Amino acid sequence: MKKQYNFDYAFCRATVTFNIDTDVFTPEVAKATLQFYTWDYDEEADPVEEVLKKYALQAIETATSESLNTDGVKIIFEKFEGFCNVDGSNGIELVHVEEYEFNEEDLTLKVEELPA
Repeated sequence: MKKQYNFDYAFCRATVTFNIDTDVFTPEVAKATLQFYTWDYDEEADPVEEVLKKYALQAIETATSESLNTDGVKIIFEKFEGFCNVDGSNGIELVHVEEYEFNEEDLTLKVEELPA
């Protein structure tokens, strides 16, 4: 069975979509990834969903920091230790990632006088 997981970050400031072949990318594979990194995650939740949250955040971070499109992020994921390739070969395919767009309107500024 195949499922599509769509993540939205900060009210559509960034988005990520994965297609998952649940016969290949199983809960056991997901759990092994979570345990490899000793990530903090909800052990009562679906491990596939929990690991995809981590993948989604990593995809957004990579796309943003490296100014990469989806194909570029897929290539970078091949170099990450402990992550499965996200080209579909391991049952997980990164379909789309949109980098986070920083906006100066979201900045807040606080100026304080320092003692002399």
